[in-house]
Amino acid sequence: MTSQDMDTPHLARRREGAVEWLVFNRPRVRNAMSARMENELVAALAEIADDDTVRAVVFTGMRGEKPAFMAGADMGALSEAADPVAAVALEREAERLIVAIEQLRVPTVAAMAGACVGQGALLASACDVRIAASSLRFGFPIARTVGNCLSLANYARLIAMTSTAMTREMIFSAKLLGAEDLLAVRAIRTVVGDDEIDAKAQEVAEALTQLAPLTLWATRQALLRLRDHGVPADADDDLLAACYGSQDMQEAIAAFLGKRTPVWQGR
Repeated sequence: MTSQDMDTPHLARRREGAVEWLVFNRPRVRNAMSARMENELVAALAEIADDDTVRAVVFTGMRGEKPAFMAGADMGALSEAADPVAAVALEREAERLIVAIEQLRVPTVAAMAGACVGQGALLASACDVRIAASSLRFGFPIARTVGNCLSLANYARLIAMTSTAMTREMIFSAKLLGAEDLLAVRAIRTVVGDDEIDAKAQEVAEALTQLAPLTLWATRQALLRLRDHGVPADADDDLLAACYGSQDMQEAIAAFLGKRTPVWQGR
């Protein structure tokens, strides 16, 4: 960590009306997450949780020579997690931040430009709304870079944001996705030019501040509970029974054995 890095807050904050902006502030290293930034974020989120005048939060990265939301975690921290105990502790610390974002009582917006990799992509996945600049590069190239893996909770977040297939492809290809790839699966709301991202994020956040706060909060909490706790093991018993015990299934089996096309009756 350079002396400049030590002297400068790793998180910048600004307020625009009822919208609080949290800006990752390590542009020299493409806003890579540090332990200090993580602590500053957790502290800021705790303050926001107690401030009734904040109605929405925007996360974004400070622009350097090139735009970057967050280029993953600080490699120094990763190198210190060589043993299993340290690795689990590192994941739990990262999880503390993500959960703090998910548990905010106000809606959150990720304004992503440039690199949004690793921990940055996970942070964005925890937000309610994501918008992207055309320069966005999103993903987890860990299979060709760090050689680590994600936690179960983080796989669940990515699946909720995209799909199981896309999550698998991101990891197995070790390639980064563009804004249009994410737009195609509705993982982001819109794509704008790099010079438009801040204005668009403010517009989206302001629109959220005009909606019923409890409706937004309750919806987020309900979706989180469904994602994290799933549904009872027998919740689909009626669906399975309806299909497996149907005349249509018997017809399908007979048609398969008779090498003909089944005639569906819906019974």
